[in-house]
Amino acid sequence: MVSAVILLADGTEEIEFITPYDVLTRAGFQVKSVGVDLKTSNYATCSRNARIVPDVPSAKSIASDSPVDILVLPGGGPGAKTFCGSSEVLQLIRKYRQADKYVAFICAGTTALVASVNDAGSGNLGMKCKVTSHPSVKDEIVKAGWDYADESERVVVDGKVITSRGPGTAMLFSLTIVECVLGREKRDEIAGPMVCAEGLMKTVESVKK
Repeated sequence: MVSAVILLADGTEEIEFITPYDVLTRAGFQVKSVGVDLKTSNYATCSRNARIVPDVPSAKSIASDSPVDILVLPGGGPGAKTFCGSSEVLQLIRKYRQADKYVAFICAGTTALVASVNDAGSGNLGMKCKVTSHPSVKDEIVKAGWDYADESERVVVDGKVITSRGPGTAMLFSLTIVECVLGREKRDEIAGPMVCAEGLMKTVESVKK
């Protein structure tokens, strides 16, 4: 069975967490949500005040685990800042990339990808790629020397790095993850019963750059 780890912090954007969790589960992934520096060990208070209980309360609990098929980081400004400030998260991102596993970031979550490479002593300064993010953090990413996609590109796939722009792109982001890992047939299989809009039925080839 394919597996995914999705990180969760206080201030995470609900839509960007729930949508990939839901869609990947429909596609047959074994999905595990992992809390990062939560104020309470019981739940995360998200950006619109929804409370979500992670499957695993702390990223420290999975720090030594072998990478699974994909690591997913949602956005939400406060949650993304927590990810960027967590040594466990930055190490986890580097571990996945070094193992040639997929990593996916949406909205401000992309800043954690940037931090994992630009972090002093990371030794991964050659791992920059083409990305997108929420417009509010674009300048930060560009100043860090990353190749930033045109704003018309709602999801960007560069090798095994998948990035997307915000809450409104969460479904396309999630379907793209499914296609990257399991193929177009599986993507179509789950998109149909969800009655996805025609514009969401594009293939990875149409978003890959």
